[in-house]
Amino acid sequence: MSDWRYILLVIVFVLPGCSQQVVLEQDFPIPVMRTIQQPITLYVSPELRSYTHSEKPEKGAQWTIFFGESNARLFESVLRGMFEPLTVVYSLDDAADDATLIRPVMHDYQFSTPGMSKGDYYEVWVKYSLQMLQPKNKQLLDWHFTAYGREESSGNSASSAMQEASRRAMRDAAAAIVLGFTKQAKVREQFGLPPVKR
Repeated sequence: MSDWRYILLVIVFVLPGCSQQVVLEQDFPIPVMRTIQQPITLYVSPELRSYTHSEKPEKGAQWTIFFGESNARLFESVLRGMFEPLTVVYSLDDAADDATLIRPVMHDYQFSTPGMSKGDYYEVWVKYSLQMLQPKNKQLLDWHFTAYGREESSGNSASSAMQEASRRAMRDAAAAIVLGFTKQAKVREQFGLPPVKR
């Protein structure tokens, strides 16, 4: 066999096994809850819409996780169930001068595979924050939270299991927002809500 044919076979059969790509395209339900009748503007930044995580563990394949529009869908769905009315903008220039802005930020994405943990699960941790801004971008709040998801490796391809673990982490993030965001003192003060009873 000639050298070039051998090299081609290596590229075709070996390299695909060295890389895993996951594209997240999830939609998220609007939570059914008592809506706060206060107008807010959700600012979805270019960084949030294009977030991509790429990592090569010491033992294992190269992973690339594309979040695409899934982050925007997550925060729009959750906040639409919490506040009325909700306006979504993709540029700060499009926000009204007197708007109260909510800006989601994705800070970190971490994962563990069965090969890394010697376990049976693909696990995902995602760290977000919600920033609340007054007009002229004066920051009132920077609330950080971490979400978790996992999926068994049996019966799934590696990419499918990582995709499901990521989806569950994002649903966990949605639950964290619903349960925790409006308990923050600055949020309650901004929207005229009574303090949380201790």
